[in-house]
Amino acid sequence: MNTSDNTTTRLKNHFLTHQHLWQPGLLVVWGFLNTLLLATTSLMEIRRHDSNIAAWEPFCWEASSTLIILLSIGPILRIHAWLQARLGLAGLLIVHALLTLPFSLIHVSGMVGLRELAYWMAGSDYHFGDLGYELLYEYRKDAMTYLIILLVGTSYQFIVRRLQGEASYMDESETSSTPLPDRLLVKKLGKEFLVAVSDIRWVEASGNYANLHVKDSVYPMRITLARLESLLPREMFIRIHRSLIVNLGSINHIQPTEAGDYCVFLHTGEELTLSRRYRDAFKAAMGECG
Repeated sequence: MNTSDNTTTRLKNHFLTHQHLWQPGLLVVWGFLNTLLLATTSLMEIRRHDSNIAAWEPFCWEASSTLIILLSIGPILRIHAWLQARLGLAGLLIVHALLTLPFSLIHVSGMVGLRELAYWMAGSDYHFGDLGYELLYEYRKDAMTYLIILLVGTSYQFIVRRLQGEASYMDESETSSTPLPDRLLVKKLGKEFLVAVSDIRWVEASGNYANLHVKDSVYPMRITLARLESLLPREMFIRIHRSLIVNLGSINHIQPTEAGDYCVFLHTGEELTLSRRYRDAFKAAMGECG
């Protein structure tokens, strides 16, 4: 393997291992470049028409808008994942079309509030303009922004899943009603390999996918958590939260919290939440294992 291949492999591994850094990092870079481009464009257009305006004002406009959009991306994608697991394509499109309205209202109210604060700190006043006209003007842009967030966000998630590899049954003829075999087939960038079900440490729900945590990797599987729970060996796996299943053999110890839940600590040092709803069944399963 040459130096270029080694660099690519290291970059890919870093990207997959440090998603908590890459995701916000990419968003911050986009936010900075977007603000810089739009603010300088607005400033140049205004100066072209010989209008007098402070240089900081366009940056205030664009930065306030961009910040609210950045804060909205996570909730929008989580809502999409929740809806995707419950609705068909037609229902999904209808609900998202309706959600563009509250998104626009949140975006407008948030950015106007930030602008008024910035202008007040600068000893000036901010005027939004005619309310009805401006709301319609902003909604046209916000509806497109909402669509772009969905398209880019889901595309990013698709790329991550392709790089991680996707788990499925070994036999393509098998269906979701067939109990899980001892091993699952993982397809990753054109390659195929097997993963033992017993090697799964824990599983988390992610929309209509279940993310299987196996050793140092995470493999998404297109199946609901409820369905996967019914297929996994009951003597080995147990539900501990509405979005979590854990391998009993991976548990090191548990610790109660002040809220009445429990923290489940795995041998790997990972920490999961045991909710009160599943506490009794969990304790019974641990007693049987003991």
